[in-house]
Amino acid sequence: MSTRLKKRRLHPSIWELVLSIPKTIYFNFKVLPFKRAIKLPFFVSLHLKIKGVNRKNFITNFDKYSFGLCRIGISGSETGLLIKKKGLLFIHNGGKIFVNGPISLSRGIYLECNGGLITFGKDIKMNTGCYIESEKASITIGDSCSFGWNCVVKNCDGHHIICDGQPLSNKGDITIGNHCWICSEATILKTGYLGNDCVLAYRSLLTKKLSEDSNILYGGQPAKILKKNINWDV
Repeated sequence: MSTRLKKRRLHPSIWELVLSIPKTIYFNFKVLPFKRAIKLPFFVSLHLKIKGVNRKNFITNFDKYSFGLCRIGISGSETGLLIKKKGLLFIHNGGKIFVNGPISLSRGIYLECNGGLITFGKDIKMNTGCYIESEKASITIGDSCSFGWNCVVKNCDGHHIICDGQPLSNKGDITIGNHCWICSEATILKTGYLGNDCVLAYRSLLTKKLSEDSNILYGGQPAKILKKNINWDV
């Protein structure tokens, strides 16, 4: 019997969309001035928990503001591995999130900015169950990037490692260039780096900058360069 994962698109029910309207209105007026908020450019799921978010720490820079331009906690894929509905958007300790264009962050998104900086480019798509955490360092994601389900981008360690009596650095900036594909269940940790038009293969673990070049396929645990002069398409 085949063990191949079955994947289908999870579309929100009409009731989920209707019940999400109050939170959608609340969120838009929380992060945008009135003339922009009234257009409701963000559609936010009722299953998304929002903590510490305001106009000073959730900053947008769109070419235009129109209805439903961005989605947070809506849709995603059912993979047989998990089905998550609840998500979290949490900004604290002076952290900031910049959104520079349309984004689609699927259900189960965990997005925490703890004194750090997270920058989203334009046309970012993240599938179900992605986990993004920035603590006192930056995460920069370029334009037109796509993330599979259960991806992790985390620029900090949970604890300090002590070496010869001195704590090692447990934080480091992460950079993801334009038009990168982060395949499902891949992980990028502190100081991870991808140039433009790169691919990080399924379940790979990227822990540092391996190259500043573009058009590279990375894979493995830890990741290494598998192929050069590649590109990808939808």
